[in-house]
Amino acid sequence: MPPSILLFDGHCRLCSEGSRRLQRLARKGAVERLDFQDPEVLARFPGLTHEECMREVKLIDGRGRTYGGAEAVARMIATRPVLGAWAYLYYVPGLRQLVDLAYGWVARSRYRLMGRSDCANGACALHR
Repeated sequence: MPPSILLFDGHCRLCSEGSRRLQRLARKGAVERLDFQDPEVLARFPGLTHEECMREVKLIDGRGRTYGGAEAVARMIATRPVLGAWAYLYYVPGLRQLVDLAYGWVARSRYRLMGRSDCANGACALHR
């Protein structure tokens, strides 16, 4: 089965570093990281929009199914034998909703919290 693909915001420092760490946590070779801010990347996934990817990280598994946000993170971690067992806590009723709320807040606040990595030429002012 082909590796899963993680679409992350390459303009976001938190997303860039977080996706690197997630890739290391996943089973070796199980996940390929791609920056959705690269126009050629989103062209490969016609079912996804830039706006959707700005809201949350996207994981496309080897079968073409797409997961977003905290569920995408949980599914990546679940690829590891021991650590993966912890990922299933995400699916505990009530806990999932709390994790999704926390993820959503961080995703909306990510530029304020950690800044951007593409601030040359005043690009950051467009998103404030």
